[in-house]
Amino acid sequence: MKRLSILKWNVWYLEDIHNIAEFLSENKADIICLQELTINFDKQANVHTPNYIAEKLGYHVYFQEITFADKEMKQANAVLSKYPILDSRTVWINEEQGSGNYDDEYRAYVEVTQDINGEKIKVGTVHMSYTHKFEPSERKLAEAQKLVDAVSSNTEKFILAGDFNAVPGSRVVTGIENLLNNCGPEYSENTWTTKPFSYGGFEANTLDWRLDYVFATNDIKVTKAQVLTTEYSDHLPILVEIEL
Repeated sequence: MKRLSILKWNVWYLEDIHNIAEFLSENKADIICLQELTINFDKQANVHTPNYIAEKLGYHVYFQEITFADKEMKQANAVLSKYPILDSRTVWINEEQGSGNYDDEYRAYVEVTQDINGEKIKVGTVHMSYTHKFEPSERKLAEAQKLVDAVSSNTEKFILAGDFNAVPGSRVVTGIENLLNNCGPEYSENTWTTKPFSYGGFEANTLDWRLDYVFATNDIKVTKAQVLTTEYSDHLPILVEIEL
């Protein structure tokens, strides 16, 4: 029986990428799903952070560049793995339309198929749009439906790990729960925020929110799940161990 570890983390685009690399090297999961990596960002010395992390860990990587209106900086979602990547795809679940709101940005779901000792496993990751106080807007619900449509055909040996910018019990999260099982930890264990946040009249300064999740199909057995502690990023990572 094969055991695998999956680490999911929104690394925060302002966090020094060298700190992120150090943490990931010390907590070296088999498969790593990251959000808010950056490309051509002066505050990261223009380091191509998806490739930088992959090189530091010696991992295979697939990522999707995400552009923003009037900004040279790009962000990226990425899946990094010890194992070969056989296939990959991107599905755009939201696109800019010009309003300038946080829910008016490009958002991508990325997925890889991996060969794990002769067994094919699919892993996907996503960073969904922010909405005020994480209350789903009409556009956010449309985005959530596009994500559901993107993953609905994955009925076995599939893991979805992401920052949903949505709380447990919301329509965004329950839409995924209709397809996949929560891998843990319990929803009472929060992942955001460890840094002060202020936008549009909403302020958060304490670890009171659960925004990050790992889900999987019924055939994947979870043996351990925990929220890891770190001073880096505004999100805490989730580490899940599974058996195939």
